[in-house]
Amino acid sequence: MATAETPASNAGIEQSAPQPNNRKFSIPVGVLVAELVGTFMLTATIIATSGQPLYVFFAIAAIVAIVGGLSGAHLNPAITFGAWITRRITVLRALGYILAQFAGAMLAFVTLNALLGGAPGNVNPYTGQSTPAELFKAAPLVENKQWFAFFAEILGTSILAFAVARALHEKTDRFTGAFSVAGGLFIGLVIAGSTAVLNPAVAVAVQALKFETWPIAVYVLAPVIGAAIGFLIYKLVCNDVEKSNTEADAVATKAAM
Repeated sequence: MATAETPASNAGIEQSAPQPNNRKFSIPVGVLVAELVGTFMLTATIIATSGQPLYVFFAIAAIVAIVGGLSGAHLNPAITFGAWITRRITVLRALGYILAQFAGAMLAFVTLNALLGGAPGNVNPYTGQSTPAELFKAAPLVENKQWFAFFAEILGTSILAFAVARALHEKTDRFTGAFSVAGGLFIGLVIAGSTAVLNPAVAVAVQALKFETWPIAVYVLAPVIGAAIGFLIYKLVCNDVEKSNTEADAVATKAAM
């Protein structure tokens, strides 16, 4: 997995005229392409498999293994937001990632919609009539129960974000990190239920996100809140564990003297 971007520091450097630091204000095109391609593959898989969690598990594991070393494999605007608020990436890179992720999701929708013309229709076994094939769509929100979907998205995305934060932080091999992220997404989808998407970019492609109050709240606001919670919880837990380990090492060292 890619490590977080660390802003350069000029502390302790004295010079008559500050030198320009263009690195802080540029994003390698390769990382944006990686996010676009990764989100394209994830979205296309979700549409093609009707969002079945087990298929998504193996797909996201493979995708993270492929592009994780290039961009960190956020593949999700909410995850990118969580990484930004915990200072893992700069605001410029976060904006670039989010644009690339939405572009990748929409490209997947357009591509699969174009390929749909060559797909066989659905045949009614009783009447023999054929109906045109349709792309997978997210289940509609249940009237008067939108709050359940809202909190389910928060819970599911917080689980996913916690797993991603762990994969980004730990110095593990790429495949271990990939299956950590895949496991977080699988658990989040299973717990959040049938209406869960956990990804604003994918929500656009599966036609769940509409310019209405509840769809925006459920498929944009809730994942963003959930991702922030997941990253912040991991940061708190990680800091506490590292502090405890440091104190334990100090005690062991003192006892050995």
